[in-house]
Amino acid sequence: MADLMEEFLTGQPAVADTERVLAALLATRIYDTARLGDRMWSERSQRFHETWRLLVGRHGGRVAGMHGELMIARFDGPARAIRCAAALREAAQQIGVASAQGAHVGEIELRGQPAGLTARVTMQLATHASRGDIIASRLVAELAVGSGLRFIDAGHVSLDELGEPLPVVQATSEQHLEPACRSKARPLEPATLTARETEVVSLIADGKSNAAIAAELKLSEHTVKRHVANILLKLDLPSRAAAAAFSARHAGPDGP
Repeated sequence: MADLMEEFLTGQPAVADTERVLAALLATRIYDTARLGDRMWSERSQRFHETWRLLVGRHGGRVAGMHGELMIARFDGPARAIRCAAALREAAQQIGVASAQGAHVGEIELRGQPAGLTARVTMQLATHASRGDIIASRLVAELAVGSGLRFIDAGHVSLDELGEPLPVVQATSEQHLEPACRSKARPLEPATLTARETEVVSLIADGKSNAAIAAELKLSEHTVKRHVANILLKLDLPSRAAAAAFSARHAGPDGP
């Protein structure tokens, strides 16, 4: 009705106001690895949903809604989406459930829940992913070059929406930042970190790369890498994603 009125008054057809942006979508689903009772599954599922919202926000993303059992989040860039996915995978393991995730990049509408081809491909990738997997389109890996993230070729996936199989990759850990050895298991306590290490782990949880952390703290990138390695050793954690999940778990009302 408004469009017709505008055309009548101006003599020109109304211009459609469609706000589309290029974004990275992450679809996450969880399921129990053992035969949990209804009550236990409900408690763990609710705990993961709360953690999902927290980690999406910490990585600069936005909760975009639910589609059945899939949780959809939107990010400004693919690196943040993958780092969030890795943190979610670690969090799911800590809670006692299994995660499977899919990531894709494309144009979406800013308003409302993600819909269209980009959203459908992302959700199908999450459905295709196996327990613990983070499956992404190859475009995600190409756009994340230089981020420090690691991907391995995962072949092609046939999707209903596409005329030909989609080349996909699987996200792995940032291996070059993992410590060569670890101490024996110990309680994870925030007090084991120095003030500088606490700053670094908080920025890791925000989805920042080593270069970005170095710029913000006015350190060399080499020094940041050393801090990250020390953090993983002290907390007996396997990866940056685990450190991000640790920071989220120990965050107080005013931050970690």
